[in-house]
Amino acid sequence: MKLAYYPGCVSHSTGKEMDASTRAVCAALGIKLVELEDWNCCGATHVSNELVATGLAARNMAQTDLEIMTSCSICYSNLRAAAQRLEESETLEKVNAVLDRKYSGSKIRHALDVILEALAEDDERIAVPLKGLLVAPYYGCLLTRPTGLYSAEFPSILEKLIKRLKAEPVEFRLKTFCCGGPIFMPQEKAAEDIAFKILSEAKKAGAQVIVTVCPLCHLMLDAKQKVLEQKHGEPIGIPVLYVTQLAGIALGLGPEELGLDMNCVSPMAMVERVRAKETMLEQKS
Repeated sequence: MKLAYYPGCVSHSTGKEMDASTRAVCAALGIKLVELEDWNCCGATHVSNELVATGLAARNMAQTDLEIMTSCSICYSNLRAAAQRLEESETLEKVNAVLDRKYSGSKIRHALDVILEALAEDDERIAVPLKGLLVAPYYGCLLTRPTGLYSAEFPSILEKLIKRLKAEPVEFRLKTFCCGGPIFMPQEKAAEDIAFKILSEAKKAGAQVIVTVCPLCHLMLDAKQKVLEQKHGEPIGIPVLYVTQLAGIALGLGPEELGLDMNCVSPMAMVERVRAKETMLEQKS
């Protein structure tokens, strides 16, 4: 499989582990990624002008005829939304009028979907089955938007991948709640309360790890977890992994390849338990 790769802005800053694990997992699965040679911001939440945001996304998508994969659900949502707007002839004409490379259509895929497809074809690649690991699937807002691919209310693709990795998804009623990240700057307390509610609910559900598909969600649940514990006086202590990191652990990739040392709540104890359990099972068989 050969795909164009759109890393997105956070892959060079707070989401380096997302980028590293994406590249490592795709390499392990035999997926060739061709990074867009001159990509720009997808438009994210910074661009309030819809036409400008559409143009920014179109400039990226016009660079390749390949299907485009990204690991960031914000980028994924923005690129898909732009592709839908560009189906309108008036919008397409306005955008192409200012582009050097003209946009003519594109298919956007999330790394989650790509990994699941690759493992469906060959799940013997799983070197360390995550048996007994209780995983809270956290979708956040944007993976399911725009609508059309996954149910916004009852998505299940994360659970499917968790099961494919031989782990157990926990029933998690806040899995599609906003993490609070988009309102963090103007409403810090409200955003932190939302994030803590999600973490607390995951703990009550019995989760040993939370898996996410969005760098903003990861920031709110991982980087802020210790501060939130102190503010609320309640220990959480749950590692928060990108879906590519979780998949990489099951594929037998090393902590350095997956950027696990970049996670604020260390997942290493959990990784060691999973590997020790697998070693014990191999010795018994």
